[in-house]
Amino acid sequence: MTRRRPLPAAPTGLWDRPDMVQALTARDMKTVLEIYRKWTGASQSQIAAMTGIAQPSISAIVRGKRQVTTIESFEKFADGLGIPRERLGLATPESTAPETAGTTSPDRRTVLAAGAMFALDAELDEVTHRMQQFAASNVDGDALHQLDTSIEVVGRRYENSDAATVYPVALKQRRWVAELMTGHQHPDQRRELYAIGGKLSGLLGYLAFDLGNELVARAYCNEAMSLAKTAGHRDLAAWVRGTQSFIAYYGGRYREALDLARDGQRYARGGPASIRLAISGEARTLGKLGDIAGVDEAVGRALAAHARIEDTDPVGYFLSFDPFTASRIAGNAASAYLAAGAPDRAREFTDQAIPIFAAADSTASHALTLVDASMTYLSGPDPQPDRAGALVAEALDVGADLRSEVVARRARDFLLTAAQWRTVPEIAQVNDAVKAWRLPTA
Repeated sequence: MTRRRPLPAAPTGLWDRPDMVQALTARDMKTVLEIYRKWTGASQSQIAAMTGIAQPSISAIVRGKRQVTTIESFEKFADGLGIPRERLGLATPESTAPETAGTTSPDRRTVLAAGAMFALDAELDEVTHRMQQFAASNVDGDALHQLDTSIEVVGRRYENSDAATVYPVALKQRRWVAELMTGHQHPDQRRELYAIGGKLSGLLGYLAFDLGNELVARAYCNEAMSLAKTAGHRDLAAWVRGTQSFIAYYGGRYREALDLARDGQRYARGGPASIRLAISGEARTLGKLGDIAGVDEAVGRALAAHARIEDTDPVGYFLSFDPFTASRIAGNAASAYLAAGAPDRAREFTDQAIPIFAAADSTASHALTLVDASMTYLSGPDPQPDRAGALVAEALDVGADLRSEVVARRARDFLLTAAQWRTVPEIAQVNDAVKAWRLPTA
């Protein structure tokens, strides 16, 4: 007869490991079990025996085929594996004092009857407690609506401000959401809270990049993608892929940027993010790769998708989770055709976008599109460097207070392209100013 292996115990400090804390906070039991098995060597059968959850269910959770969503299941994992209940947002059960022994010994029938009644009462109490836990929440619908509204405030504030001003606001909100996540919510509220946290992490990813910190930007995007998947929010996942593509694009990793944009389309499935992915992710990157036919196709797809929606606001704002508007499609199409070496097509789109951005006081977009327009006058058989220099001077005036890595990089691209005309007065006059154009403070 073989001796059964003893049930494993969690090593000291396991529940305090950063990766475990993150998994428990997210109630990601797949990751929790992966880490637990790595450090304890526990088998699925042993985990099943410890928690009272059937082994096939444990297997499905480990393989990512099933998600744990019920309070009862979380309690079984907490009690069976020794997980601190508060890490899973569970209430600590009330302790019961031991009963004092009586002076007389009841007969066996009385003991059994009393025991049966006690078990029945305890079970009824347990059901009631679970129902209270299920209904309990540290957020309500109004609070979630307010959090979601605050995300739009962050995005709109960036439109006529800069990343250095907006970043602390978004960071404060993200930390508040993280604090709320440590509490308990109804599963539907929990998913909505994950989506809100993912949106804020995505915004912080873009803002960190615009402040020149790509490492932090990529970390926030990874977090946003994880939360989007946990919440089952495909539109958010598509938006995050678009931001990751944007970061790769400005890092000069064009193949990576294209792959990320196309993977984003898999999540978007023709939804709100598909336009941004097509025009900002695919078209601009294909332009850098010299694929003019690909640019035509991606721009055409974005325009066709836009024609199917009701675009009541021609500007919108860049850090929006809504579909790209007409002016933003035009601005990005201009960048794509400029990169592909088609300045005349690029100028068609900058001429559309510039007056809209100017009228809306959309500072960063206005400045960027002016720089793109200036670049169109440095290309083709009849370059006009004087006109290009004048447009950059206008961009400098519009974006005088911007601290933006994106704008700074675009301005440096202009200087490289305009180097052969550095003696032209309009170019010479802006040369030093462009070099010093409010480079971001990380």
